[in-house]
Amino acid sequence: MMADEIPDVKRMRKPRYQELAEDLRAGILRGDYPDPAQFPTESVLCARYGVSRFTVREALRSLQTEGLIQRRRGSGTVIQPANARGGALHQPLSNVGEILQYARDSTYLFKPYGMTTLPKRLAAHISATPGSRWFHFRGIRTREGDAIALTDAYIHQDFESAAREIQPNEATIFRQLERLSGVKIARVTQDIQAVAMSAPIAAELGIARRSPCLRILRCYLDANSRIMEISASHHPGDKFAYTMDIEAEK
Repeated sequence: MMADEIPDVKRMRKPRYQELAEDLRAGILRGDYPDPAQFPTESVLCARYGVSRFTVREALRSLQTEGLIQRRRGSGTVIQPANARGGALHQPLSNVGEILQYARDSTYLFKPYGMTTLPKRLAAHISATPGSRWFHFRGIRTREGDAIALTDAYIHQDFESAAREIQPNEATIFRQLERLSGVKIARVTQDIQAVAMSAPIAAELGIARRSPCLRILRCYLDANSRIMEISASHHPGDKFAYTMDIEAEK
């Protein structure tokens, strides 16, 4: 059996090419390849990861779709400079693992603001009781010193005691919430929308009011579909791109 074939008992595991693409993507974003023209060849990647050439090509196809690399016949694979892909962080956020990787690749400097009324827009989004109280965190997420998002996170009042113990600059808020409350997050939903940056948020991010913005509303639910946390992240449009692989039906 080839290294990238998946036995029946592991059919639910993520496809090997996606795992490879994630590892290569992380290396590119970390700057592991300072010379863009010296990206490993297909043969080198096959040997290094113990996978087939098909797996390598599918992984590279994903990275090319994201705008991270360019493949030229006869001249190999070249890493695209940031300005060639709009200077944006190309980030997959399709599962909890990718959300955690995003958190590891960036820094979120947040502060607690205590119990507050959930904003009307968020309350309407989750059909919450008007005036319901949630524990509020707010902060700027940066990558290599550059602000890539302003994020507001709200913890349900059922978990207020756990929320008060959450520490800045440690694990992600939702991972700390799981540990402190003893309740596991079973599902995460995302709502992504292009909006114009409001004046207050634009001021905090140091950009012009009404600038293009990608807003991601994310809900973290337990096994009983109770929302433990809801967050709203506003990303400057030229600094963040959401990416996702979609497989064709067979």
